[in-house]
Amino acid sequence: MSETYCGKSCQTCGYRAETSCRGCLEEASRECKLALCCRQKGHKTCESCTYNSQCGMYRGRDTAPQFRLAQRKAVLEYQQSLREKGAVMAKWLWVLFWLFVPSTIASVLGDWVPSLRTVTTVVSMACLLIYGAVLLKLSSQEQNYRTAGILTLVSAAGCVLALLIENQIAASFLVIILCVLDLLSSYYEFTAHADVLEGVDNLLSEQWRKLWKWMIGATIAMVLGVIFLIIVIGALVVLAAAIALLVIGILKLVYLYRTAQTFQFLSAS
Repeated sequence: MSETYCGKSCQTCGYRAETSCRGCLEEASRECKLALCCRQKGHKTCESCTYNSQCGMYRGRDTAPQFRLAQRKAVLEYQQSLREKGAVMAKWLWVLFWLFVPSTIASVLGDWVPSLRTVTTVVSMACLLIYGAVLLKLSSQEQNYRTAGILTLVSAAGCVLALLIENQIAASFLVIILCVLDLLSSYYEFTAHADVLEGVDNLLSEQWRKLWKWMIGATIAMVLGVIFLIIVIGALVVLAAAIALLVIGILKLVYLYRTAQTFQFLSAS
């Protein structure tokens, strides 16, 4: 009786030990496609199959162990690369998460407690500069982080310049430019988060893409509301847009947490 479905000898196979093959006639063996095919069709060996002379799997039986070994090696290398990527992503995403918290608190305190405005401004600028630097560190994993990081650093420098300009018209014009830069930076950052999550957590990836759409919608609503602020509906639109941007900020924090956690789990798997 044949040792294998395809007629090869297990004793002369140089790949048996390397592939930990128990022999394809064992019911537990599931790696060999020829063995699966024979069992599914009810053949004891390939010889009883009328299609064997035209079968590509049968003709390639001599190189099948090498192919399975290379396939297994590729899977292990891919899993290792994912773990390494997860470790890098988790490390810097947690930094982004914890930077976002003091930056948001400083921004709120600066608006509500004028006496602390100088301190909160310094804290906000420091957080923004570090945030941009961290995005640049993440560019090794996704190029969109690089663009987001550069725009964030330029925006931080522009904020400092805006504080030094005494001309109100020039300062207002600069603020408009900074708002555009901030919007572009968010686009590239959100896109980068979405791209690195593809194939890892597709649902969270799509949520990042949707968050950008909500942000651009809320920003447009805010601009239109300001333009028509002289009428009641304009004020209502500004209020609704402000609430929407607040919710988007909270969602960004939640998504950053979930993204960092996802990659942390990936690095530990």
